Amino acid sequence: MLSDRIRFTTCYRALSGEDVRAEILDGLLRPPRSIPSKYFYDGAGSRLFEKITTLTEYYLTSTEKAIMQDVFPSIAEDIGSIDIIELGSGDCSKITILLDCIPNDLMAGIRYIPVDISRSAVMKSSTTLLERYPDLQIHGLIADFQNDIQSIPDGAGRIVCFFGSTIGNLERNEAKRFMNRIKSIMMPGDRLLLGLDMVKNTQVLERAYNDDSGHTAEFNRNILKVVNRLLRSDFEPSRFDHSAYFNSEENRIEMHLVASENTTVNSPFISEPLILEKGESIRTENSYKYTMDDIAALSSISGLQISNVFADEREWFSLVEFSAE
Repeated sequence: MLSDRIRFTTCYRALSGEDVRAEILDGLLRPPRSIPSKYFYDGAGSRLFEKITTLTEYYLTSTEKAIMQDVFPSIAEDIGSIDIIELGSGDCSKITILLDCIPNDLMAGIRYIPVDISRSAVMKSSTTLLERYPDLQIHGLIADFQNDIQSIPDGAGRIVCFFGSTIGNLERNEAKRFMNRIKSIMMPGDRLLLGLDMVKNTQVLERAYNDDSGHTAEFNRNILKVVNRLLRSDFEPSRFDHSAYFNSEENRIEMHLVASENTTVNSPFISEPLILEKGESIRTENSYKYTMDDIAALSSISGLQISNVFADEREWFSLVEFSAE
């Protein structure tokens, strides 16, 4: 029975409505204005992002998966009875590439631990995986992979997976602190597989966030619809232009919404209207890109050793294998 091999634990405590509003308003009311990127991912935003990952311009997903197809067979060769922990698991398309490389007779010794804030995503991917691998054990954690990492159950010989260059959405100091938190749950012999988008030609980077189909622009504007629901505000998304560009000084893509006209926004949770002048922007995301020096710095700050750096032929994306000693 499926229930014999699958369980779920909820660790995440959702912010109160008051806390959510305070978090959003803290960014909107102080220049430079911003909205936390985690508010992209309502139902519509998640569906739009899935479309983005299939676009030719958005090379990140396809390139990372191609690297996985090349290197996961060798990684799976020495897998015994272990836990495979996937932080920010989302769908199961990437972990499936690894699980497909593990012989069926070893699957009963594998425990997969997806960690994601979305209960529906964890439950859907877990059910899909158990139908594909009936001997797999699954312990799904509904958790914030940044703040609830200590809730991950103990185990031996673990592989921690953090794919998709999600670490690029963290500020540099946040990324270093997060690497230290990952190290704190790892034992000698444990491994971390970390996906990183690399610094490259500016045109390639900017095209990935400015697709011809307009999906990324729609995805960006959708965050205003989310804010409208949470703040009961009256942002008009059509009055904002999508802007995404590479900041070469910070080695990051910045995504903004730029007011195309003078705009007044009302909400019962602010004492006076929010006024945005034409050309004023709201930053919605930073996506940091990495160099080999940055990878070395992550190793140094965390004390995790670099075992391998796997990359595509163009060196656009890296899957780095770290080990705990």
